[in-house]
Amino acid sequence: MSDLKIVCIPAFNEQNMIGTVIKNSKLFADKVIVCDDGSTDDTFKNAQNAGAEVLRHEKNEGKGAAMKTLFEYVKKIEAKVVVTIDGDGQFLTEEIPKIMKPILDDGADIVIGYRFDDTTEMPTYRKIGNKILDKFTNLAADLPFRDTQGGFRAYSKNAIDSIDITTKGFGVDSEILVDASNKGLKILEEKVTVIYNTGYETSTKAALPHTGEVLGSLIELIAIKHPLRYLGIPGVILMITGIVFAIFVLITFNEIRYFSIPYTLISVATTIIGLILLLMSVVLYSISIIVKRKA
Repeated sequence: MSDLKIVCIPAFNEQNMIGTVIKNSKLFADKVIVCDDGSTDDTFKNAQNAGAEVLRHEKNEGKGAAMKTLFEYVKKIEAKVVVTIDGDGQFLTEEIPKIMKPILDDGADIVIGYRFDDTTEMPTYRKIGNKILDKFTNLAADLPFRDTQGGFRAYSKNAIDSIDITTKGFGVDSEILVDASNKGLKILEEKVTVIYNTGYETSTKAALPHTGEVLGSLIELIAIKHPLRYLGIPGVILMITGIVFAIFVLITFNEIRYFSIPYTLISVATTIIGLILLLMSVVLYSISIIVKRKA
C-alpha cells in the first residue's frame, strides 16, 4: 500500500469556490481528484486550472454517483487515506490533517467531520432537516453519531475497498455509514469548522427536496435492515385495527340493522394494507437471511 494522501471532491456547479478549495487542499494532500457531476458552469475548467485531476460525468447523476466514481478510481491508486470535502468552501481545508489523524495514528476506518457544537450560523431549517436525517440514519443501523450528513470525512484504504455505494443522490452520506457499520468498520467523529456564509450559494438543491430524497433512501434502508420491526409490527397493528372495525360493523348490524359503509371501508383498507406490510416484512426478512448466509 502506498502512503498517498488523496482529497476527493464531488462537484456540481461549484465554479466559484472549486479552484480555491483545490489549491488549499493541495497543501495537505499528494493529489486532489474532482468528479465534475455534469456541471453546466465552469467547474470542470476551473478545477483543471487549479491543478486537480478531473473525472467527468456527461450529465448530472447525483452526489452518490459522483462519490461512486471517485471511490472506484482511488481503489486503483491504493491511497493510505482519502478525504472527501465539498467544493463550495464551507469546510476549512487546513483541518484536513486533523480529520486524517485518527486513520493514520489510531487505525480508524472512517472519520466523520461533525459540525454541531457551534450551530449559531446554521439556518434553522437546515438544523431541523439535518437532525431529522441524523435520527433516521442512526435508526437504520443503530448508530450513535451526531452528524451523519456532512461531506467532510476521511476514509482508510480498508473503508474504500469495503464500502458499496448504490444510492445516486444525496442519500449516499447515510448509506456509507450504514454500510460501514454493518461491515464492522471503525467509525470515529472529529469536530470540524463549517462556514455557512461563503459569499456564494452553498447548496445545489433546495432544502425540502434534499431532505425528502435522503429520507426516502433512509426509509428504504430501514425497511431492509429491520423489516419485521418496521414493517411487520405496523402490519399486525393495522390488521388488528381492521378486525376490530369489522367486529364493530357486525355488532352494529346485528343490533340495529345498520350497515356502516365508512367503517367497513376502514376495516377493509387497514386489513389489506396490514397484510401487505406483513407479507413484505416476511419476504425482506427471508432475503436478508439468505444474503447473510451467502456472505
